[in-house]
Amino acid sequence: MAEKFGPKGLDVVYVGAMETAEDCERWKKEYGLPFPVIPDPEGQLFRRFANGWVPFNLLVGPDGRVVFCENEFDEAGYSREIARLCGEPARPPSAPSPTRGEGMVAAPFMGASSDAGIKPAPTPSPSKGGGNHSSPQTIVILGGGTGGIVAAHHLRKRLPREHRIVLIDRSESHLFAPSLLWMMVGLRRAEQIRRPLMRLKSKGIEYHHGSVNGIDTENRMIHADGADIPYDHLVIALGAETAPESIPHFEDKAHNLYSVEGCTRLHEALESFQGGAITVLIPSMPFKCPAAPYEAAFLVEAFARRRGIRDKTDIHLLTPEHQPMPVAGKLLGGAIVEMLRSRGIHYHPLFTFKELNGAEERVVAADGQAVRAGLLIGIPPHRAPAVVREAGLAGVSGWIHVDPHTMKTQVDGVYAIGDVAAVKLPNGKMLPKSGVFAHFEAEVVAKNIAAEVGGEGGNAAFDGKGYCWVETGDGRAGFASGNFFAEPEPRITMHRPGRMWRWGKLAFEQWWLRHWF
Repeated sequence: MAEKFGPKGLDVVYVGAMETAEDCERWKKEYGLPFPVIPDPEGQLFRRFANGWVPFNLLVGPDGRVVFCENEFDEAGYSREIARLCGEPARPPSAPSPTRGEGMVAAPFMGASSDAGIKPAPTPSPSKGGGNHSSPQTIVILGGGTGGIVAAHHLRKRLPREHRIVLIDRSESHLFAPSLLWMMVGLRRAEQIRRPLMRLKSKGIEYHHGSVNGIDTENRMIHADGADIPYDHLVIALGAETAPESIPHFEDKAHNLYSVEGCTRLHEALESFQGGAITVLIPSMPFKCPAAPYEAAFLVEAFARRRGIRDKTDIHLLTPEHQPMPVAGKLLGGAIVEMLRSRGIHYHPLFTFKELNGAEERVVAADGQAVRAGLLIGIPPHRAPAVVREAGLAGVSGWIHVDPHTMKTQVDGVYAIGDVAAVKLPNGKMLPKSGVFAHFEAEVVAKNIAAEVGGEGGNAAFDGKGYCWVETGDGRAGFASGNFFAEPEPRITMHRPGRMWRWGKLAFEQWWLRHWF
């Protein structure tokens, strides 16, 4: 299945994720590949070699060892390793990497990944931030979600009032997103989980209502709906942008689990549902709150039992992951799979989404597999906001690359926290996009900016620790916590679901909405 290729006669084989042999052969011919391309329809090789994140790329040397792996597509990284294997000096690419269809050979199941490491941020310029500031400073925070709110409060607490804290958001209210799951099953209304951002003014935080139209890092200026707002320090907390429109028929056929409108419509659909197939679809990765789709499946199953229609209802969960929440490790993933099985929820891992067939109410995979979806709960594709990409701040991953401990970007005076940031873990995986990490990252950034404004060196560091509740229905929740920076793999503990943990989740929701507003 291999042939000699290259100056050293290297054995080269390309493995396609879930394609058929015919698909692999067509792909081989399309790109004129001189080496074999073989299918991995059951994902056996993927499970053995990959680190659990989809998409995933790896390069295996002649001795069978993995010499390069990533969650993105770093052409320069591949070139360096291939040159090393061939005994040739590495040559930098002469032009930016083309997109697929423009000559770049990329694996069908593989996509973007990142630099081997994060470069240190440049030394602050004396004229633009850094050093001992005797004049008032302006810290601008983009985004009023979890990270933005926490950063604003901690900065205001640490800095004298002559320094401005400005928060910009296109919404008039902060949404406590974890409670969207309770909206879905009628346990919350939108007004119960929103708080006006205007309340920040009473706490000494300036709030600017408007969309961020431009980020000018050279001149340290933010353009927001006609207003030009200068900054000395910038915290980007814009989160992940969902793109339901990128999938044909998604907006017509699927209920968006990540929006107030989607969850409102979903609750109405569940109330009138009389039986059939309910399908939770994860079409691509990454997505924020990795537990949410699984929690949705558990809550829907419990809802169907309460309504007395469980025996008439088939529940499916489709995901490209090889296990639930793969970054958290096998134990947590295995526990979730067992809970799905015990509830009679049909779990479809390694499901490579292709299209929605609205006429037949089916979700179709790349290998032709189709699953019924009379009521479809969809996780829309996620991407960095357009303004971030247009400003040139997104790395090869499509997200903003940061120092994993300080959240500094490679641009002087600019930090990125929360879902918009790409934080690479020691094992090569990416830190999950979750509000708890945005919270802790915001605290670290606030401490370091305040120290810098005061003329001191900030030494606070994000330690990779986090936690989350896992809603399981019937008034119960599990609780997972651990250290994602642990080596060689994250160390995560999952506590058995119970009423106590759900009471804790309720208490946290109420504390959050009172404490910050």
